[in-house]
Amino acid sequence: MNSIILNNLNPVIFEKIQSLAQKHNRSLEDEIKAILARTVEAEITSQVSTRANFRSQLATARQKHGNQTFSDSVELLRNEK
Repeated sequence: MNSIILNNLNPVIFEKIQSLAQKHNRSLEDEIKAILARTVEAEITSQVSTRANFRSQLATARQKHGNQTFSDSVELLRNEK
């Protein structure tokens, strides 16, 4: 069994969590677990969405530029000095 101890939790936050627990007919522990689960799921969804967006942009760029090759910008910058 995993345990977490929260010290010095803002009293306003604590009261809000207690209120939510009562509203949802849950124990304080179950409410905290639900909040953590929603937060983690939202983060995972956000990461998946960000990756999908990146892949889409990459695919668009590949279609637009096809097999073109580009010069190495590092070499261009070195030659400017």
